[in-house]
Amino acid sequence: MPHASPASCRSAVPARRPTGGADGRGGSGFTIIEIVSVIAVMAVLFSLGFGLVNSAKQRAAVARARGELAALTQALEDYRRVYGDYPQTGNAPQATPTVGATITNLQAQALLLNALIGVYGPTNFSTRLNGPVLLEVSKFRLEVELTAATTANFGVAQGIPPSKQFVSNALLDPWGNRYMYYYKAPGAGGLQWRAPAYVLYSVGPDGQHIAPSISTGLFTGTQQTTGVNADNLYATP
Repeated sequence: MPHASPASCRSAVPARRPTGGADGRGGSGFTIIEIVSVIAVMAVLFSLGFGLVNSAKQRAAVARARGELAALTQALEDYRRVYGDYPQTGNAPQATPTVGATITNLQAQALLLNALIGVYGPTNFSTRLNGPVLLEVSKFRLEVELTAATTANFGVAQGIPPSKQFVSNALLDPWGNRYMYYYKAPGAGGLQWRAPAYVLYSVGPDGQHIAPSISTGLFTGTQQTTGVNADNLYATP
């Protein structure tokens, strides 16, 4: 039986393809450039998706803040109908919008909350009352979250004659900042007030603001609509 020549044996063996080549292709068939391009496209898509989600969250927060300001406006109008005026906190120091130390009993934001739950009248913030609750507080975020014990006593009169206990707390906007409230001081100090009514607002997403004049309730120049106040959301009395 004739033997095959070495040349014919070599030609019968299929040629082995190289696993790599000068074009940069790996065994998977993708070039480095193609892989980098896919990663870049994925990064762009992720960035776009994150931006859309963040934008939607901000729009939802703005809508919620406007709804809460509308509820506060209604509560303040109800308060004025009951007591004849809005809470006159002009002599009270203002807490910062950003929550640092817990709010104190003497600061304007705490006085506003306590007035709306029936603890104080519009001018006397030392004599406690048993007034009506004019704000549905459960729909707001509070600086100090209520526990089962504090919820049971929140806005509830005690003692003889019955009077409500002061609560060291404040209302927060959707970004976790205190709502800012300004209104004239009781007595002669209130004669300087020039704003149409109270001034109530959220400092917005940036958490910053330049306050109006405590004496007049007015902003200087374009402070209300430019700079750090540009994203503020204002109630409309």
